[in-house]
Amino acid sequence: MMRDLLIRTPLRRIYRLWWEHRYGVRPNDVFLVSYPRSGNTWVRFMLLQARPEFREPDFKRIEEIIPDMHSPRAWFQSARTNLVKSHLCHWQPFRRVVYLVRDGRAAAWSNWRYQLDEGVFQGSFADFLSSPTWPSTWGQHVSGWVGARETRLVVRYEDLVANPVGELEKITTLLGWACPRERLARIAAASTRERMKTMEDRERIRLHRVGTGKRSWREDFSPELEQSFLDGLPPAAMPFLVPCAS
Repeated sequence: MMRDLLIRTPLRRIYRLWWEHRYGVRPNDVFLVSYPRSGNTWVRFMLLQARPEFREPDFKRIEEIIPDMHSPRAWFQSARTNLVKSHLCHWQPFRRVVYLVRDGRAAAWSNWRYQLDEGVFQGSFADFLSSPTWPSTWGQHVSGWVGARETRLVVRYEDLVANPVGELEKITTLLGWACPRERLARIAAASTRERMKTMEDRERIRLHRVGTGKRSWREDFSPELEQSFLDGLPPAAMPFLVPCAS
């Protein structure tokens, strides 16, 4: 009921003004929004290094400088950049959004593995896909954000993997950060999965259990399960699936 009311334009504006005042959100703040397990932490890890004032010890302050709005930390009172992480759905009162989207099959599978490791969920992958999930289904999340007027940039996770420098440049340009391509190339080289895993273990920086990449969603998605997943997707989400190799 509340969501339906807030979607209406006049009430949404009032709610946004109240929300920004309550949490100290500034006009130039940008929300890096994604469905869970879509690479948000990896992107923040790289953007942390792309900041003009970056210092090496800042690695341990990632949750303060580019905070997760879902964490217990009072991020709106922290010294931070103009970038905040979120997994919330479109009806939230964000003015400027960079939306990071990953193939829904990979994101759902990674989320299941993560929740198993954390002890949040117990059950098979099929059980997970048929259970209510926070903050919504992948399809609902994507279809809500990709066409929203608040979304200033859509970045595909798969494009980041293939061309991290080019995609990072798009984000830093939107943020107004001057970061030469040569520096972005060094950042990408220093932010591989293996390097992040090593830093997570050595420095005791919790980066949400960086995976080893030894398993793939294809190993747990049976043809029937995959078809059931695809059948429930809205049309707006379909372009963000990676075509399967023949």
